[in-house]
Amino acid sequence: MSAAARPRWSRPSALALVQKAFSPLRPPVERYEFWAVQVLVVAIALVHSWLEASHTLDAHTPIYLVPTSLFLVPILYAALNFGLHGSALTAVWCAALSVPNILLLHDGLEQWGELLQLGWLSATAVFVGSRVDRERTSRLDAERREDDRRISEERYRAIYDTVSEPIVLLDDEGRVEEANAAAAEMFSRPVADLRGHPLPAPLGPSIMASLRTRPGGGSDASDPIRLPKTGAWIEPIGAAITDPLGRAHVQIVLRDVTAQHERERGLEGIARQTLAAREAEQRRIARELHDGPVQSLVLLVRKLDGLEALVPAGTTTLGDARAIAESVTDELRRVSRDLRPSILDDLGLPAALQSLSHVFTGRTGVKARVVLSGRSRRLSTELELTLLRIAEEALRNVERHSGAANVVLRLAFTAKGTRLMIADDGEGMEPIPSPSELLSSNRFGLIGMEERARLAGATLSLRSRPHDGLVVEVDARTEGSMPEAEAAS
Repeated sequence: MSAAARPRWSRPSALALVQKAFSPLRPPVERYEFWAVQVLVVAIALVHSWLEASHTLDAHTPIYLVPTSLFLVPILYAALNFGLHGSALTAVWCAALSVPNILLLHDGLEQWGELLQLGWLSATAVFVGSRVDRERTSRLDAERREDDRRISEERYRAIYDTVSEPIVLLDDEGRVEEANAAAAEMFSRPVADLRGHPLPAPLGPSIMASLRTRPGGGSDASDPIRLPKTGAWIEPIGAAITDPLGRAHVQIVLRDVTAQHERERGLEGIARQTLAAREAEQRRIARELHDGPVQSLVLLVRKLDGLEALVPAGTTTLGDARAIAESVTDELRRVSRDLRPSILDDLGLPAALQSLSHVFTGRTGVKARVVLSGRSRRLSTELELTLLRIAEEALRNVERHSGAANVVLRLAFTAKGTRLMIADDGEGMEPIPSPSELLSSNRFGLIGMEERARLAGATLSLRSRPHDGLVVEVDARTEGSMPEAEAAS
């Protein structure tokens, strides 16, 4: 880059620096009132000099100080109207016009009295001017803050009135204090009719109940609520607000999630049908294995038993064939049992869990036991199958990842529902990975358990500490069941 093309950075001149430093003290020379004050100062100085030169005033009396005191009038006027940068220059002007008078027409103590009076006037100019400047600055700051508040309020009001999502402001008793146009359209009522009244049911009671259960009065997005009149699904999101007077309010955004809710319900229906079709197919395959190949292999074993009596003693060929046939039969029975345990349909969930733990212990060497509590009863077919599948997946995770020596399956029947807990004493999992992390690592076991529980109307939770095992808990709060017998551990 050539020297001519380089940008030239110029330093500020000394004059510019001086002007910037003394700009707060710049007198208001553009205002005619300022010049009228200076003319008044000149007039007072001329009258003062004339009175003393003509010996109109009696010498050596305090009345000599009266004309100089008249300078207080323009100084105060300049301070009140122009602040320090007006009063200071006026005081300097008064002193400049008074010095010749003091030097030529006074001597001795009179000179000192005049000088002290000018010092007092200058101090008054600085003090009053500074106070006026501070008051003016405070007033301007207050006006600027008020303008900012008004502009912010106007912007908020514009957004509040034009946003497409309904917004309502509630007091601490759930009554509407303010609402936007979208809220009035949702409830088919003018905003004036909404003020002072609670939100229509079931939206209002549901929102207030959700807010009361949260500390601080805030609310995250809660479960959608269906409006009976329009059939729309609304998801309320609340935030606690405290006004400058300390009064509590809650601002609620009512999101219309009808399309999203219907889509999720459709996806849940597809997932539920997929699981049902999968279980039905597994039941069919299990039944065909049991009724077809297993029975054929049983018949083959009997035929081999009959042939074994006809061959010479010491022949091992038929014995080996019989052992192979029995091994294949046992393997097919295991596959059939894994596909659909018939004991679940015949004897219920407690017996199925006992059988599952027994097979798990025999296969892995990890000691598994079932602890039952409460009054045993049959659950819905879907819920029993869900709990059994979750227990199977949890035991597979114990076998593959935990390194545990013991695992406990606790099944509790209570008045409010059924709870299944699978706890091991293995390595644990800390922290518990999020669903996105599980998906990225192709680990679908925990996600599948949670999805099965959700589709069955239950909730699944995981708790873990390092080297203290993992606890999988399934809580099913509602089910239709019939009491059977008291469970035994």
